[in-house]
Amino acid sequence: MAEQVSFRGWLLALLLLLWSGGVLAEGITFSAVSIAEEKGEVVADLLQTYRLTPTMVEALENGVPLTFVTQVTLVSDDAWPWQSPLVEKRLRRTLRYHPLAGSYEVQDSLSGRSRFFATREAALVALGDIKGWRILSASRLQRGKAYRVTVESWHDIGALPLPLRPKAYLSPGWHLSSKTWEWRLVP
Repeated sequence: MAEQVSFRGWLLALLLLLWSGGVLAEGITFSAVSIAEEKGEVVADLLQTYRLTPTMVEALENGVPLTFVTQVTLVSDDAWPWQSPLVEKRLRRTLRYHPLAGSYEVQDSLSGRSRFFATREAALVALGDIKGWRILSASRLQRGKAYRVTVESWHDIGALPLPLRPKAYLSPGWHLSSKTWEWRLVP
């Protein structure tokens, strides 16, 4: 009987460890990535999930803006490693908390637009929802030729206020990034 309880305890601990690692872990994950041609343009739609570290949440709640970068790179499949990519686009979005108003702001560098949200969760959803991001003109791609597309996101420590940067570069609580998504595109 004691062995059975011990086994159940270990199994429960293992399940809790797996659950907390998968569900509660910090990071940036992609839920959906779509690249398509629309009206002569190659356009990306991305859906990302942001899970901030406790350090980042504390800083945000104390008025420190957090800037995130999403990068799309498109390279010819037969390109040499030293060759420049056909296109490398970056989208910067900044998340801010306004304590007096009790609201969160998501500012997009591409459009210059800001949107305001009542909760941090709603702001994080909006931060990760990128629709209609123009990557390049479809005329720059050769039909039937293969291209390699990569997409990744990260927290831009260099955009933090200057006094925070040295500590942030050395502290794992400020480092947040996604895995790099890579696939082939044949127009």
